[in-house]
Amino acid sequence: MTSAAVRRHDLVADRLILLRGTGLVAVGYAVGASVQSAWIYSTLVPEWAQVDLWRRLTANGVGVLALVVGLGVLGAHRAQGALALTTRMLAAALLMGVLRVAVQVALGVHPPDDTQSLLAEAVVGAFIAFVSAGIGVWALFSRRRMRVATRAAERQAVSVELALRELEMEEVRVRRQVAEGLHGTVQQRLLLVDARLAKVQERVADAAPDVAQDIVWARAELAESRERDVRQMSRLLYPERLEMGLVPAVRALLGRLPTSIATRLQVGDELRTLDDPSQVGLTVAERLLAVRVVEEAVSNALKNGPPALVEVRLDLVGDELQIVVSNDGNPYVPPAAPDPESGTARLDRRLRLVGGGLRVVGRLPTGARLVATMRLGVAPDEPTR
Repeated sequence: MTSAAVRRHDLVADRLILLRGTGLVAVGYAVGASVQSAWIYSTLVPEWAQVDLWRRLTANGVGVLALVVGLGVLGAHRAQGALALTTRMLAAALLMGVLRVAVQVALGVHPPDDTQSLLAEAVVGAFIAFVSAGIGVWALFSRRRMRVATRAAERQAVSVELALRELEMEEVRVRRQVAEGLHGTVQQRLLLVDARLAKVQERVADAAPDVAQDIVWARAELAESRERDVRQMSRLLYPERLEMGLVPAVRALLGRLPTSIATRLQVGDELRTLDDPSQVGLTVAERLLAVRVVEEAVSNALKNGPPALVEVRLDLVGDELQIVVSNDGNPYVPPAAPDPESGTARLDRRLRLVGGGLRVVGRLPTGARLVATMRLGVAPDEPTR
C-alpha cells in the first residue's frame, strides 16, 4: 500500500471514529433528555402533557444527525491545531442547537413565540452537542495514538528482522570467504611447503638418513593435516553442497559418518519443492542454520555413545521448517543444570531469533531425539562478493 493510500485510509478511519463516537454519545443524551423532559413536563406542567415523546425524540434525532453531518462536512477530523478544531466543533454544535429548536417548533413541542424556552433549548442543545463532539475528538486522538504506537512497534520489528537477515547474510559471506581461503590459499601453501620438503629430502637422503626420515614424517603429518584438518574446518565453516540446496548438504553431512552407522533421510514433498535451487526458496542463511542443527545433533549422538542408526526428517509445516534428528545410541539423560554455552543452547537462542526453537528429548527404547523449528521468511538478496 502506497503512502498516499495509507493517508487516505487513515483519514477515513479518523472520520469514522469521530462521527461514530460523537453520534453514540449524542444519541444517549438525546434519548435521556427526551424521556426526562417528557416525564418532568407532564408531571409539573400539566398543560404540556399533551406533547408526545416521539416529537421530542424526533427533534433530538434530527439534531444529532445535523451534528454528525456538520462535523463530517466541516472536516473536523482534518483540522490542524486546537483553534481550527474548536471552531469546527462549535459550528457543528450551533447547527445542532438551531436545527433542533426549529424541528421542535415545527412539531409543536414549543410555541414559536416562547422565546425564553427556545433560547434555553438552543443553548442546552449546543452545549450537549459540543460535549458529545469533544468525546468524539477524544476517541479520535486515542485512536491516533494507538495507531502511531502500533506502527512504531511494527517498524521496529521490521528493522530487527532486516538487521537479523543482514547479519545472517554477512555470516554466510564471511564463512564462504574463510572456507574458500582454507580450501584454496592455505592448501596451496601447504602443497608448496610439501614440494620444498620433498626436494630437501632428496638432497639429504644419502648424507643424513635420519634427517630424511624426519622429513618423511613431517610430510606425512602435513599431508594428513591438509586432508583432514583443513578440509574438515572448511566443511564446518561452509558445508559441502550448500549452494545446491539443504537436502544435498544434509546428504553430504550424513555421508561422512562411519559406514558402521546407518543413516536415513526423510524429506517432505513441500520442502523438496521449496529447496529447489532453481526457484526462489530457502536462502543460503536458512540452509546454513538448518545444516548446523543437523551437525549438532549428529555430533551429540557420536559423543554420547556410537549409535547404530541416525534418522533425519525435514519437513515444511506452514511457514516453518521442522527438523527432527533421532538416534538409537545410549539413553538420553537430561543435564542437571543447563549449560548456556553448549552448542545446543547457542543454537536454541539463534533459532529463537527467527521465531523457532530447539529441544532434546529421550527416544524409546533408547537414544535421543532433537526437534527444532525455524520460521522461514523472505530475506534480502544475498550480497555479492
